[in-house]
Amino acid sequence: MRLRMSTWRRDLSRNAGREGWLGAAIALVTSPGFCVVMRARVATWLNGGGKIARVLSRLVWRGTVTSYGCYIASTARLGSGLCLPHPIGVVIGEGSVIGDDVTIYQGVTLGRISQDVAAYPMIEDGAVIYTGATLLGGIRIGRNAVIAAHSVVLADVPDHACVAGAPARIVGADKSKAKAG
Repeated sequence: MRLRMSTWRRDLSRNAGREGWLGAAIALVTSPGFCVVMRARVATWLNGGGKIARVLSRLVWRGTVTSYGCYIASTARLGSGLCLPHPIGVVIGEGSVIGDDVTIYQGVTLGRISQDVAAYPMIEDGAVIYTGATLLGGIRIGRNAVIAAHSVVLADVPDHACVAGAPARIVGADKSKAKAG
């Protein structure tokens, strides 16, 4: 995996509302969301290297878990502009795939449904996942979908839909854009 400056810029802008090297330096001190995303990207990049790089990846990952209480697997695929307004308690499992400009709030879990099934959620571009939501298994969360706080999502969510509840069900959608499916 390559570290792209455009991805870092988008992460910086979405997490801290800043630009440039000075903005990044300030964000490293003032924005936990930017710090966590940056560390996750470094861990992922290192994980693609040799033995020493993989050990360093594990150390960066462990430091993030210890410092921020946030578990983002170095094998998860993260799109650019990932926004973590409050990263405490976020769990992003090993096979999770996250699109561009996704926002994930505190206490969210993206994981597999059981030890026997290694399928993880795929989150499309622009989705917003609110506090305490749990998304399990090989599900697809559509573009610009909204997952309400404390929802338990075990099935696909269409583009532009809003789901809530445990188990989650569609409670709203942009009628001009959402399609059931």
